[in-house]
Amino acid sequence: MSTLPLIIDCDPGVDDAVMLMMALASPALDVRAITTVAGNVPLHLTSRNARMMCDLMGREDVPVFAGCPRPILRLPVTAEDFHGESGIAGLDPFEPETPLGSSHAVNALISTLRAAGPNEISIIITGPMTNVATALVMAPDIAHHIRQLVIMGGADSEGGNITPFAEFNVFADPHAAEIVLSSGVPAILLPLDATHQVRAHDQYVDRLRDIPGERPKIMVRLLEAANVLEEKWKGKRTPMHDPSTIGFMLAPELFSGYRAKVSVETEVGEQFGQTRPRKMESGPHTWISHADADGFFDLLVSLMERV
Repeated sequence: MSTLPLIIDCDPGVDDAVMLMMALASPALDVRAITTVAGNVPLHLTSRNARMMCDLMGREDVPVFAGCPRPILRLPVTAEDFHGESGIAGLDPFEPETPLGSSHAVNALISTLRAAGPNEISIIITGPMTNVATALVMAPDIAHHIRQLVIMGGADSEGGNITPFAEFNVFADPHAAEIVLSSGVPAILLPLDATHQVRAHDQYVDRLRDIPGERPKIMVRLLEAANVLEEKWKGKRTPMHDPSTIGFMLAPELFSGYRAKVSVETEVGEQFGQTRPRKMESGPHTWISHADADGFFDLLVSLMERV
């Protein structure tokens, strides 16, 4: 069975943790590396949290590398209100056995991509795009080795979730997002427009609760904790922001959208960090506007039944 090689660049984060569980559970994905960035919580926590998830999934073989501790230009912004002080509400923090790689994440991205064939590796990005932007600036030749970027980021019709205009991941480093989206590398964006259509409603969580085993129980704890925080601040069930990237990788038929060219507002002001998708048949980006919630949770249940 052929597998899809990928690198995951993330900032765990409860929804990143769910995303990592999905990726590490799937036999269809060959996770070559996990790179971490400051975002939902500071870098030392996102790096520990990624390694925790590797431990919990029995995937200590996956290399984890810590990356950029702050955005390129703007001051750092975090999101503990939605993820808990540790970054992974619902789990008790522990010191993981999965080692932290000695290389900086940017160097790891460059070396892993240069060792790959042309258009071979997909990169999942579920946090600020600082690491990937820095790698593309330092080593533009790596673009030749990237099959696609699958990005959780941006918002249009839904408005923002950190400001009225901006989605958190882009807002946390708009300059990095603009570099990545201007690089010419094909990118699929899963914005709030799509991820808000896939929420952890009770009927979905109940299906996971019925699966025996420790790892499905961990998944339920994560979703329940995320629901508590989302209800507190937004009055709704938690959206499957970052997990939607793995949903797209494994079952792209669950998602639809349109070709576009996406720009990012980098001038400081009320629209700072806003993404602007412009429909364009030959555009370098795909803006996902629809997601099938039932199909997504069918996929999530099937993955948890494997572990």
